[in-house]
Amino acid sequence: MIAGALLGVAACGSDDSDAPPTVATSSAASTGAADQRTDGSKPPSAATIEAMINEALDPNVPNSQKVLLVEGAEKDPDIFDKLVEAKNENPGITYKVTNPPIRQGPNKARVSVEVTTEGNPPTPIEATIVYEDGRWKLSNATVCTLLSAYQVKSAMCPGKSTSSRSSAARPSN
Repeated sequence: MIAGALLGVAACGSDDSDAPPTVATSSAASTGAADQRTDGSKPPSAATIEAMINEALDPNVPNSQKVLLVEGAEKDPDIFDKLVEAKNENPGITYKVTNPPIRQGPNKARVSVEVTTEGNPPTPIEATIVYEDGRWKLSNATVCTLLSAYQVKSAMCPGKSTSSRSSAARPSN
């Protein structure tokens, strides 16, 4: 179910700004991954993007840190708890970034992700990342599509005003 919902991501994005990116400087940018996340001159590597996805789904990372990973997440920082719950309920779903990001303007890039669901072959989807507030983030279009696959609503998603979840509509493996 999630793979089918994520196929719609290919046409999605959220930052069409032509403004040149700014490079933030911080003490957190001392490691390679941190440098890649804050270097507006080029998108981060596929491995860094995959690490961002894994960090967003990690129950041990505080939501206050996760909001730095997803565009617009400050509108609904508790959404990460629902994502972790949905991931735990669907352990057979895996994600793998399969190519380096391709720029789509100064503040946006796209990347291919293979989504594998239990018992099914990998499904390629296209995801976007955006450069916002001095760092690269997973676009809310990509994350909102993931949320809709799990039937989770969030204030960070356009057209969604609540962050509720219907237990009767949870996807199954």
